[in-house]
Formats: sequence, structure tokens, C-alpha cells
Amino acid sequence: MAVSITICNLALGELRASAIADIAEDSIEAQNCARYYPQCLKLLLERHDWSFATRIASLAELSDNPRASEWLHAYALPADCATPKRLVPPVDGTLACWPVEWGQAFIVEAGLLYTQIPGAILEYSSGDVPEAVMPALFADALAYALAARLAVPIRDSREMKGQLLQQAELAATRAVADDENREPRRDVPFSDEVMVARAGGLAEWVR
Repeated sequence: MAVSITICNLALGELRASAIADIAEDSIEAQNCARYYPQCLKLLLERHDWSFATRIASLAELSDNPRASEWLHAYALPADCATPKRLVPPVDGTLACWPVEWGQAFIVEAGLLYTQIPGAILEYSSGDVPEAVMPALFADALAYALAARLAVPIRDSREMKGQLLQQAELAATRAVADDENREPRRDVPFSDEVMVARAGGLAEWVR
């Protein structure tokens, strides 16, 4: 995961700490940014179904299916997959392979996706999001969250941490609202034939 120097320096600016030029430099600021940035990004990405973090990928099927007695197909998840969302209908619109009567669309267990559907295509949230694709409000929320984490190791101030946590929460709320305005949440599946992907609790993620 690439650590954004810009967002790190925004966070450090909130602490009135020295800016960094490289995440690998030998400074307490860089060391703590490298330590806390991935976790702050992960937590913020898990907070909401961000439209800019959504990816679609054809899955690579495994020759060895550990649960072949229950599921016809086993697939490796994309390397950057943070949260599987749903299986996407084939591009040609053919729905014959979508077995509604089989119940669950898929499960995820030990990093593998199991389904009855051949040639699976997955819509998922990526856990590796570069700064270039982040909306400004999301980047702002990430900077405040990182600043809150840095307040104790860099400034030794739990009071400052508490204040920054409040600002981070407000910034995250604004970022979520902005994302929903940009691309309203899709509550209706593609069709009745594929409603197993979301509706009625039939989709299950086991992590």
C-alpha cells in the first residue's frame, strides 16, 4: 500500500509537527505515519460502501476446491479485495447460470470465495486506494483520523487526540454524505433473477 505523503503532511500540520518528504526517512513523524496510515485508511474504507473504491474483476478459479461437496466453484479473491459485495451478471446478460434456487450467492472463507456460479465476476471494495482517486472530503477525513492517531506518539497529548477524533468524525460524516450524493446507494439488484446477491440476507460473508 502506498502511503500518501500529502495526507501525512496534512495530518502533521494539524499537530503543528514537522512535515516529511519521504515515508522512509529517519524521523519520528515518518515512522509513525508509516505505522498508522494503513490502519486509518482501512477503518475509513470499512465505514462506508465508497463508490470510488469499488472494483469489478473476473475471479481466478482454483483447481483444488476445499469445499467441493458443498460448492461447485472456488475462486481466489483479488489481492486488493477488502469487502466482497456481490457477484455481477455476465456481460452478455445471460442469466441461465444464476441458480436462484440454490440459496446463497456465495460465501467467503479463509480468503477464498465459494459459489455455484461458473465464471464468477465479483464487485468488491478495494483496500488499496491511491490518493489520486480519493475525493477531497475523503482525503480530509483520512488526514484528521491520522492526526488523531499521531497526537499521542508525536505530541504526547491525549487532549489533542480527543479533539482531533471529533473533527475526524465530522469529516467522515461529510465525506459519506458527499459520496452518497455523487452516487446514491444502489438498493435494487440487477433483476429478480439475481436478487440473491443482496436481498433477504442470502448473501453471506464469512471472514
